[in-house]
Amino acid sequence: MHHICRIAILCAAASFACVAQARGGECGESFESTFELIQVAIFERNGCTSVTCHSSADAVGGLDLTAAGAYAELVDARVESVAVGPSVRRVVPGKKENSLLWLNLAAASLPSSWQAPLRPMPLGGLPPLTLAELDVVRLWIEGGAPENGVVAGTADLLDACLPPPRPLETKPLDPPLPGTGVQIKAPMQILPARTENEACFISYYDITDQVPEQFRGPGGDTFRYRRIEARQDPLSHHAVVVNYTGTTPLDSPLWGAFTCGGGDDHGEPCDPSDLGACGEGVCGSAPEESVGCFGFGPGDAGIGFGNESLFNTMAAGLGSLTGIYAEAPLKGILVWNSHAFNITDEPGKLDIWVNLDFAPPEEQVHELVRFTVIDRMFSLDVPPFGAQQLCGHHVVSPSTRIVELSSHNHHRGVRFQTFEGAFRCRGGANDGAACSPIDEDRLGAPDICAGAACTAFVPPAAGDCNGDLVVRVEELVSAVGVALSGDRTRCRRADADDDGVVTIAELITAVRALLEPELRDPVESTLYTNIFYADPAVVKFDPPMRLGGPNSANEERTLTYCGLFENGVVDAASLKRRSLAPPAIGGFPGGPCDTPVACVAGRIGAACSVDADCDSEVGEGDGFCDACPVQFGTTTDDEMFILLGASYEE
Repeated sequence: MHHICRIAILCAAASFACVAQARGGECGESFESTFELIQVAIFERNGCTSVTCHSSADAVGGLDLTAAGAYAELVDARVESVAVGPSVRRVVPGKKENSLLWLNLAAASLPSSWQAPLRPMPLGGLPPLTLAELDVVRLWIEGGAPENGVVAGTADLLDACLPPPRPLETKPLDPPLPGTGVQIKAPMQILPARTENEACFISYYDITDQVPEQFRGPGGDTFRYRRIEARQDPLSHHAVVVNYTGTTPLDSPLWGAFTCGGGDDHGEPCDPSDLGACGEGVCGSAPEESVGCFGFGPGDAGIGFGNESLFNTMAAGLGSLTGIYAEAPLKGILVWNSHAFNITDEPGKLDIWVNLDFAPPEEQVHELVRFTVIDRMFSLDVPPFGAQQLCGHHVVSPSTRIVELSSHNHHRGVRFQTFEGAFRCRGGANDGAACSPIDEDRLGAPDICAGAACTAFVPPAAGDCNGDLVVRVEELVSAVGVALSGDRTRCRRADADDDGVVTIAELITAVRALLEPELRDPVESTLYTNIFYADPAVVKFDPPMRLGGPNSANEERTLTYCGLFENGVVDAASLKRRSLAPPAIGGFPGGPCDTPVACVAGRIGAACSVDADCDSEVGEGDGFCDACPVQFGTTTDDEMFILLGASYEE
């Protein structure tokens, strides 16, 4: 998922009034690009280019990390090795979790979080990379792994000087081999200097001639695909593309004028139905500012939450498990939603490539379903110089099998976690509220449970008649009645093995659950943790995760998800300020607060409504009332709190 890194977002939030330079211009050494910094400060100084390591093509793993060959040997370079799997690549631009370089380095520096397919690096008793060095590699990969140019934030981490950032371009994504998949490309956008915009536009596609019969759906007018690989230039905050399902034809004036995006004819008028009209470019409608494409074009082209998308940067989707596929029309109108910003002083381009690998008949078993949970997003209200913790519950159906979990928030999201089970406050003012069972540093955020315990019960094996995960005396009596009468309608869940008979052993199990209800272990229940808002983790489950069984109750099929948000606590530069906040997009929520509520000069942190409230002395004139609470909004200076995932129904 391509996002701009943390320092870039902060620059955007501060009217782009900063340069990616170490410590105000003071630095130990200068480099021309982020990759040159990695080459010297990480590869060479950590012994990776020594004669016993990666100094030539016949060295360890056939990898040459010397300056002359390193980039070509890394980016999109495939490693044919049984030990690491088929066609693994050393660096996949934008995807650290698919990059062998990252996995090997992270396995040595963060062994509790990452595992190397073969062996952690460096070898030979050399120390692992520092976390700062590892983060530079991460930012570079997620920034598109450019050979030239500066990835914002990398200079500070290693006390280096780099030139002011310019718009970055990533290496184009090679299309699939003919007959194995297709590539769909967006019309290229040009983003002006120092701008942020969420825009929508359309293009037309027809891949009928590229899809062999065995990959088509039952009606013959769709195709089925099993894997998505996408890449885009790193100006993007998010990108989503969906098939338009409305009735407005391609030639309707409601879409606006069409021009070529990219190629030699960039900017020239074109006919969108002529797929060759723009040569190497793509014919598309003019981008229009719109959040989620609501009201875009004929008014019915909104992308919703992107759950039915061909491609969505906020979820990985397909590719991890066999037998899971998605389906799309062979031709039609594509609606592109692109939220991007350019923190540099010159225009930058944004290309998006999407590869869809066909699903052979044996892989067309379970259709993928994406889910987006926003229930608590509108409760965001992070005070200036303060923090807030939010939690919610999401219940899945008995037939759901979860294959992936992820998250989405903006740069004030410090931590996002998802737990198996319905963790609730037990007693107190917020009895029953969703809560986090792991009491990590909340940065001063109020305790959701106000001192009460936050627990979840392990489902009793037998005796829990009403499905609330607690066996009570009256339920035990019902279970005994079932054992005597055989009438399971009185308490179906008394029959632990669902064989139609309640045995003495099952009654004993129910008694134990009554006397000693078992609580979930918070650590063992943790399914997902993310601390990188701009590069959210995507956790995949193989085999797919099943919550509860066919007769399970809601409490057994519940995920608890929690987010911690700060507003000027961790980093004063992250404080939301009315004077620096970018305007809301298209009338949607977000942007500068109507009335600031705290001082940023004079009596810093004090409550205020006008500047005079902030004066250090009455009439001093040194006060500035400018700090805002952080709430839900659509700009990168506002916040979101979204649980993302993918599943299938069995």
